[in-house]
Amino acid sequence: MANTDNPNGFTPAYHLTGGTIRMTEMRIADDYATSIFSGDLVTLVADGVIEVGAASTPAVGVFAGCSYTKDNGEVVFSAYWPASTSVQGSYATAYVYTDPQIVYRAQFTGASGIVEIGSAVDVLGTAGSTTNGRSAQELDSTDLTDVLLKVIDFVDSPDNDPASDNAEAYVIIAEHQLVPSAASADI
Repeated sequence: MANTDNPNGFTPAYHLTGGTIRMTEMRIADDYATSIFSGDLVTLVADGVIEVGAASTPAVGVFAGCSYTKDNGEVVFSAYWPASTSVQGSYATAYVYTDPQIVYRAQFTGASGIVEIGSAVDVLGTAGSTTNGRSAQELDSTDLTDVLLKVIDFVDSPDNDPASDNAEAYVIIAEHQLVPSAASADI
């Protein structure tokens, strides 16, 4: 059976220790020039703001939306950060899943295979949807050497075949910026 090619970024699925999945408020710089979509991996940079994550770059978590006040006074709650948005003040508020124990559901770009459980994978970043605000990031099936993410298991569902292209898997952020070994060199 063929899996549907429907990249949807990273969606919190469960917590490794049974904990509650919560978001943390973080900041996006005024006029940040790149869109960030719900489900995108994000990185905490030196000035204390988040930016959209990139391949092979440690992440602080997964973006879940934002709120800000436009220069005209309009308050906006959005599933995504529109690139180059000008806000009152210096920052917009970002909502980010930052707990390193959260397991996310994500789709592979192509062939995966059951042998990749426990393997390290990278992220392939593509622009998300400005219509629904969702990410289009995927697990990079061509890069199984980077340790940014670790495959925990494949989604057990009748419409998900782990041996076919575009399989959905459960992953954790292995290079998490809030874990001391990763954070010390990357913030």
